[in-house]
Amino acid sequence: MKKLLLTLGVIVLLLWGATWHPATGQWVYHNTQQLEAALYGFDEQSIAVGDVQFSVYQRPATSADAPTLVLLHGYTASKELWLRFANQLSTDFNILIPDLPGHGKTGFDPQWSYRPSVQAARLEGLLNALAIEQATFIGNSMGGLIAANFALDYPQRLSALVVIDPAGVEAPEPSPAERLFRQGKSPFLIKSWQDFKAFYAMTMAEPPYVPEFVLRGMAAEYEKRKAQFAQIAEDFRHFDQVEQRLNLVQAPTLIVWGEADQLLDVSSATIWHQQLPHSELSILEGVGHMPMVERPEQTAKRVQDFLKGLEK
Repeated sequence: MKKLLLTLGVIVLLLWGATWHPATGQWVYHNTQQLEAALYGFDEQSIAVGDVQFSVYQRPATSADAPTLVLLHGYTASKELWLRFANQLSTDFNILIPDLPGHGKTGFDPQWSYRPSVQAARLEGLLNALAIEQATFIGNSMGGLIAANFALDYPQRLSALVVIDPAGVEAPEPSPAERLFRQGKSPFLIKSWQDFKAFYAMTMAEPPYVPEFVLRGMAAEYEKRKAQFAQIAEDFRHFDQVEQRLNLVQAPTLIVWGEADQLLDVSSATIWHQQLPHSELSILEGVGHMPMVERPEQTAKRVQDFLKGLEK
């Protein structure tokens, strides 16, 4: 009996240890995301554009001539962040969610440029590869800046623009993250579990529940990719300025901003709204930097209402 109890005790300890190993959290996170994508009807594809092999989630619409939505994630993020938001969107849309170069399964190459204008050019190549003439671009954070660059460089390929807490202008009021940047610190470059916890707390006001062992797995991935993210930041932080050119964007535009954003202060929203000639502004109270993750239903409804309004 004592041997049995000892054996059971060892098994419990091994299982407990495996649960808290970062690799376990990473495995659970990635497999959960793949399952969620499949449940929502998304197929994962690999599409070549020049020297980039895009990893893309795609959910075709119910009709062949349906409008296309392209969803762009932010810096250090990946396409999976859009899944619950995308699941709220009508099947009347053809939906594409790429991992941007440098991120996710599209991967990183130290020889690539990560400037927003270069990323926008790659996305035009992605549309060409899929024989899509026009699309609505929906971008969060860095993805919003890239979408704005696309609007400026390829206006004939853009149906409408949605930017959600976008990067790209100097905020009248600095965010907590911006104050760290001014001290020479980046909350995105993770060196420890404590760093990741502080960063994660800045991304959302009320984040959805994620078990700690999964978060620890995510933290380990951030630590491993720190040098890659630093190189991307060199291109991204010295981005192609759009603030002085936003008035040239002719596409109808929706600006969505989380009022409690700690990465990009909500005061930036006014600048975007003033500069974009055909824009609407929607501030979401009590929401942080990633409304599509924090409030997927509310954010998707606001976006769909905007797109439906364009049909009138």
